[in-house]
Amino acid sequence: MTVEHLLSRAEALETKIHNASDVDRYELHQQLHRTLMNIEQSGGRVPSRLRRLDLDLLDQEIEDSFDNMPV
Repeated sequence: MTVEHLLSRAEALETKIHNASDVDRYELHQQLHRTLMNIEQSGGRVPSRLRRLDLDLLDQEIEDSFDNMPV
């Protein structure tokens, strides 16, 4: 896959994530993260907005995991 194709895929996932439910958002984030890693491994540059989205989703998943911990 070319870097341009990977970037197009990442942008399509970005749109899906913004419109997804919480349940679907987790799986879409996993796909986005793998796509961003493939872009980097192919020598491409990940746009900052996609990097920020990846990190924001990761933060949200971490916070959600603490919501289930007993106090």
